[in-house]
Amino acid sequence: MSMIPDDLDKLLGDVKKTIDDNRLFLKDFMDDAADGECEVVEDADKDTETFEEL
Repeated sequence: MSMIPDDLDKLLGDVKKTIDDNRLFLKDFMDDAADGECEVVEDADKDTETFEEL
């Protein structure tokens, strides 16, 4: 039974890390867009990623 809180703590840590990684990515993305270094992708719908189902 003591493994459940450990698993939840690990999951919560992973979620927080993912949120921080996404925040940094978006900040860098917005900085690049503000500098005019961002490319326009015309066929964005063709490059869709597949996501792993949880």
